[in-house]
Amino acid sequence: MLLPARAGTPRGSVIVLHGYMARGAVMLGDAEALRGEHVEVVLPDAPGHGARDDGTPARIGALPEGERHAAILDVARAWRDELPGLAARCRARGAERVALVGISMGGFAGLAALARSCPFAAVAALLAAPTLVDDAAITPGSPPLLLGLAGRDAAVPPAPGRAFAVRYGAELREYPDSEHLMRGEDWHDLWARTAAFVQQHLTAAAAARGSRRRRSR
Repeated sequence: MLLPARAGTPRGSVIVLHGYMARGAVMLGDAEALRGEHVEVVLPDAPGHGARDDGTPARIGALPEGERHAAILDVARAWRDELPGLAARCRARGAERVALVGISMGGFAGLAALARSCPFAAVAALLAAPTLVDDAAITPGSPPLLLGLAGRDAAVPPAPGRAFAVRYGAELREYPDSEHLMRGEDWHDLWARTAAFVQQHLTAAAAARGSRRRRSR
């Protein structure tokens, strides 16, 4: 699903990855905060989810807890492998920079994309852990990373994320009173900070472009 830029052709794109058992369309309301003038938002369905449903969510849901977690990670890995193609399609529409926002399972996929060949100008991973990150393949701080955690999250305990944020040099936002299903006020604050983070790194390209034009006069 594609939300076009509010005006003109897209110069920036934001890809939003949903969580397990969801679909891209569930992020429509939140995605409006990310869309802007010359900034489009892409809401893909995960492998086996939404319009691509092949029975994967039902099959995973029937598994014992440990096997269920491993199967969800398998979906995140498959989604990670699709991300370069998604970013390339954004650039084909005119985007100079592409940012990635992932929630829960989508955040696991986003963190897994943090490698030296990462196609994103910035990554925000919310309610996720660095389980799929290859530490040998990353460059700390590049691309910029926002990590959002819930202090009482039993599904995705925050300790690994905290440690990774230090190693990577990420911007860390943790909400000590929230669980995986965050309190409304905490989610709204985290999403506002995510939107600001994304905007900051997408508009960096426009600022650099304007600076080059001024120097050429």
